[in-house]
Amino acid sequence: MTNPSQLPLLNLDADLPKIVRERAGTFTDNMKLPIHRWFRYSAGFSAAWVEQLIKELKPQTILDPFAGSGTACIVADQLGVSSYGVEAHPFVYRLAKGKLSWNVDSHDFVAAINEIKDFAANLTLKFPENIPALLSKCYTEETLINLLKIKQAYLENAPKLSEDLQFLIFLAVCAILRSSSYVGTAQWQYILPNKRKVKICEPFDALDKQVSLMQEDMLYMQSFKRVSRANLIQGDARNLAGIPDKSIDLVITSPPYANNYDYADATRLEMTFWGEVNSWGDLHETVRKFLIRSSSQHVSKEKLSLDSLIAESIIEPIKDELIPTCKELEAVRGTKGGNKAYHTMIAAYFADMAKVFQSLHRVANSDCRMCLVVGDSAPYGVYVPVEKWLGELAIAAGFDDWSFEQIRQRNVKWKNRKHDVPLHEGRLWIESKIMAQSPSHKFGQALGKLLEDIVLDDILKPRLQQFAQTKNYYLDSQKARPARTGKKVTWKDKYGNKHDLDFVIEVDGTDDKIGRPVAFIESAWRRYTKHSKNKAQEIQGAILPIIELHHLSAPFYGVVLAGDFTKPALEQLKNNGFAVIYIPYKDVVSAFKTIDFDVAFDEDTPHELYTTASKRLASLSSSDKENLRQALMQVSQKEVDIFMATLRNSLERYVTKIVIMPLFAVRYEFESIDNALMELNTLNIDNPNGNFERFEVIVDYNNNDTIRATFQDKTVLADFLRKLES
Repeated sequence: MTNPSQLPLLNLDADLPKIVRERAGTFTDNMKLPIHRWFRYSAGFSAAWVEQLIKELKPQTILDPFAGSGTACIVADQLGVSSYGVEAHPFVYRLAKGKLSWNVDSHDFVAAINEIKDFAANLTLKFPENIPALLSKCYTEETLINLLKIKQAYLENAPKLSEDLQFLIFLAVCAILRSSSYVGTAQWQYILPNKRKVKICEPFDALDKQVSLMQEDMLYMQSFKRVSRANLIQGDARNLAGIPDKSIDLVITSPPYANNYDYADATRLEMTFWGEVNSWGDLHETVRKFLIRSSSQHVSKEKLSLDSLIAESIIEPIKDELIPTCKELEAVRGTKGGNKAYHTMIAAYFADMAKVFQSLHRVANSDCRMCLVVGDSAPYGVYVPVEKWLGELAIAAGFDDWSFEQIRQRNVKWKNRKHDVPLHEGRLWIESKIMAQSPSHKFGQALGKLLEDIVLDDILKPRLQQFAQTKNYYLDSQKARPARTGKKVTWKDKYGNKHDLDFVIEVDGTDDKIGRPVAFIESAWRRYTKHSKNKAQEIQGAILPIIELHHLSAPFYGVVLAGDFTKPALEQLKNNGFAVIYIPYKDVVSAFKTIDFDVAFDEDTPHELYTTASKRLASLSSSDKENLRQALMQVSQKEVDIFMATLRNSLERYVTKIVIMPLFAVRYEFESIDNALMELNTLNIDNPNGNFERFEVIVDYNNNDTIRATFQDKTVLADFLRKLES
């Protein structure tokens, strides 16, 4: 299923009050719960909902790739479930580590706090001369002096404390910064310098209250759990480094919304206090550059190009819808005073999320379910169907099914909203397999495996082996090989994700040594056309990033398909450079008729017929399989010949021309277009001068392949040219 449904996959909400159901995507109610209430981080979701979800699905290991302040991991600890959390925001990661240090001895915690308070009380500090503007707007001099004393006392005492105690006390100090300030805080944690609060806490009193609350919660949690089973990683959801393959059976998360909320700015007050930033301008290098690109500030700072973003192969599954939307945003941008880069923000956001899904597919086991709390978006009033595009990217990454369950409506109440496009928030459910136990699915899997064995091993593999041997190449296939672990042929792409392939041809490869890859070949079987484009996109999502990593070798890449694939799906692969062997389902049916076996089943076929067919499939004789091989070889002969000719042409190419252009230039930078145009008129291009910038290299081959590359160093360029000879 690739279309959204409004029906919930599980009846998780039956016991939850309506107000809690509607706030399942928010952190609001967590501020009443032990541990969760230690620090308010608005970019989170309901702990009560997470608890019910875990109880219903009974996972062994859960993952939150956007862990925030640790909601999912804390709930997992409460229920005794192992968990992984990944958080890219360095400061928020430390806050989450503080919450997950709940199992520290509470007496040690209080004793350490008392020592810090005593140390701070005996400090004599002068008011600093160069106070960051934000701090001077938020605190009186007296309050700030006391906060700085607490900070100094913590820094002096921290080295002699355990790491968990350091995180706990760091969080406690962070938690009093807002309550000690006389200015307000917006709903999403932004500071409101012009808004004054009535109730303000003195820092030492605020610290006492915070520590008392934390000690109470620690004792409560430790009354029924002693050990945290959470593994929190400061890392990137786009690669999920540190999480083992196939280890996760439930993903609960809420990725950044594509709505221009600046997650880096949410903790600017706290980061300024600790000296990690001095101004808003410091946020990009300190935080924002590590995050999913979901704000216009992020993409503007990185000066992203829309053309470059939409050229990325990883977003191919949604390009037909994404490009017109981004182009419309680009056009509307020119009519707006703010001139926000929403067009590149949206493209960058989905490119990043596509990488997230590829990484999730690596770590998810075969029974994994994922639930993502997401919201749609309409920057400048241009609607972006977030859950639909995320669902399609998940399918392309290798998952099988997605559906959407709406929680609440958004942008329908407020009078000051920037546009009148109705929005919603809900749960995007994604699964890694569909009906795996049904007779039809089992038969389809068995039939696909048999076809793969015959077409790949008995028809294509001998041709590939013969070609590789005559050219002194190494053909790697699924087998034991000392040069790698296991039997699978696994290669990484440019994002660091691993992909299992059917065949790889290497130069200088041996049983004991991995060579340079020059050809990648994958296969797929599909019974019904409704999923064929998704499968084509999945193959592209796996192969093309590998090709991009090895683009200087201009490797061949091909795919062997059998079953039902639509013409658009086949054209999509061919247009992206794939050589294709395609055996239509009707030819498969004809081949099986040679052994008097009717496999022309459809979605209406009774289960008992599938069961009978599966038994016969499992008991085929060697003679039957040989007859099938001969029949399939006959119907695929032309396709295989063309495929092998394309492979041979690709790997037997030779260089026809090399162009090297050393570029020298004088760099000019301008603050306005008018200044740039004025200087352009005075440039003397007839007598150029300047410093060396780079080498531009163009290599043309006899088969019309072309490599374009850029080099800064003459030695590296020479190495590249020598490698072309091999």
